[in-house]
Amino acid sequence: MVQIESELIDLRGKQENYGNLLEEARLTREDLEKTKKELEELKTHGAEEKKKLEEVIADLQSKLAPAADEAVETSRLTSRADLVKEIKRLGGQMLASMVYGWKNAVAQLKIVNSEHGLNTEGIHRLKRVENGQIVFPEKYKQMTLEEEGEDDDEEEDAEEDAVKEEKGPDRDKEGHDESH
Repeated sequence: MVQIESELIDLRGKQENYGNLLEEARLTREDLEKTKKELEELKTHGAEEKKKLEEVIADLQSKLAPAADEAVETSRLTSRADLVKEIKRLGGQMLASMVYGWKNAVAQLKIVNSEHGLNTEGIHRLKRVENGQIVFPEKYKQMTLEEEGEDDDEEEDAEEDAVKEEKGPDRDKEGHDESH
């Protein structure tokens, strides 16, 4: 009888342990199912985010794709600062080219009209003819005031040198092939 009572106590203890293990397993299963649901939600959300990011990347790549008529040199412009620097450089070249063209046109007119004593006083590359008079347009008046403070000849010579150093696509001096 003592032995049976001992086995009964042992079995009741095992039953209690088994009940506790079942409860732990039930709680663990609930946690596992909750974690699986969260994981699925994260996978779905991650897939949506990935798709959005891929769309953004594709959009950016299409914006960075070179145009059909884009020169190879423009591929080196990798930042806004590079682009601004190139725009300023080209603007300077355009100004220097315009100054060179102005001086060249005046020189040619002087030669062609040398017999008539062509008067070039009062003309300027920024002036224009309005109502039969040579005037500075309002938008250029500040530029002319600044120019008066500087030595025009030195500045224009430097601009001309910059134009002379630049080579065009045909390897001749930019716009100044006088072989024809």
